[in-house]
Amino acid sequence: MSGATDDDIETLIDAARVAGADDPEHEIESLQDLLRMAWSLMTEVQQAALMESDEAQSVLAKDEDDEPDDE
Repeated sequence: MSGATDDDIETLIDAARVAGADDPEHEIESLQDLLRMAWSLMTEVQQAALMESDEAQSVLAKDEDDEPDDE
């Protein structure tokens, strides 16, 4: 591991929150940018592990629940 701690990610999340204090969309964009950068630094094995994690599956299931029915 690189020596990163849980506090490090919270620092990034807090920075995005501060950046978006006046505009919530800016906070979302900042978090999306951080996720994209993290994804690009991950190996394919790490990416697959994340996508298969219970946490990711839970988020993805919520997203699917929000999609309108085609009926």
